[in-house]
Amino acid sequence: MNGGMMDESALVMESRFVDDGIARLVLEAPGIAAECRPGQFAMLEPSPGAFPVTRRPLTFSGCDRSAGTISFLFDVVGKGTSLLSEASPGDRIRLLGPLGRGYDITPGRWLLIAGGMGAAGFPFLLSRTGGGLVLAGMRSSRGIGCLPAGSRLATEDGSAGVRGLVTDLLVDIDWDAFDSVAVCGPAPMMKAVVLAAPRSAAHRIQVSMESGMGCGWGACGGCPVPSSGGGYLSCCKDGPVFRADCIDWERV
Repeated sequence: MNGGMMDESALVMESRFVDDGIARLVLEAPGIAAECRPGQFAMLEPSPGAFPVTRRPLTFSGCDRSAGTISFLFDVVGKGTSLLSEASPGDRIRLLGPLGRGYDITPGRWLLIAGGMGAAGFPFLLSRTGGGLVLAGMRSSRGIGCLPAGSRLATEDGSAGVRGLVTDLLVDIDWDAFDSVAVCGPAPMMKAVVLAAPRSAAHRIQVSMESGMGCGWGACGGCPVPSSGGGYLSCCKDGPVFRADCIDWERV
């Protein structure tokens, strides 16, 4: 799925914080914008100059093909993402993409389930599916402004939505009412969602796995995902989006 990857020097069009520690970055990268799909990602180079930092994997949160722009929403959690958040309009950022396997987008009704910043890629997915029901679980109200309008929300501290976990929102869900299910977030949360789903829904669930990555295209072997068929898959090359029944959740 990485045959069309490009290494572009992208122009920063927008760079701002949308919430405490959450940054939005919009880049003009027409080559990548023409090819990227929901669920795919890019490897962004935080610093072309004096402070060498390896590229960081970020999922696409949006794409405007007519304008040739791509966007990212991300937590600022270390030196690399801190440097990316400090970019200013007019700067240039080098990035490699689009990378990985995105969502298999099929007609029908979609259920999207996110934990934390796992929702970052959902606006892009919704723009291609024509809509869907979004369930999101957060630790607190931080970041809820990044969620698609109409999302159902659970927060661990009860500061917004219902108090609890995103799995608590599944109690009233009729899985048979949805043709496709997308899940993204921390591995324990995704495992809990998959195990809560009826067996009949397993083939309709697609999970976007999170992993640290060295290269982004399967060369370094640094992002293994346990396969239900035995052995391991590569998160960056075989994924990051997988059918849920392709993952050995007992080893996750």
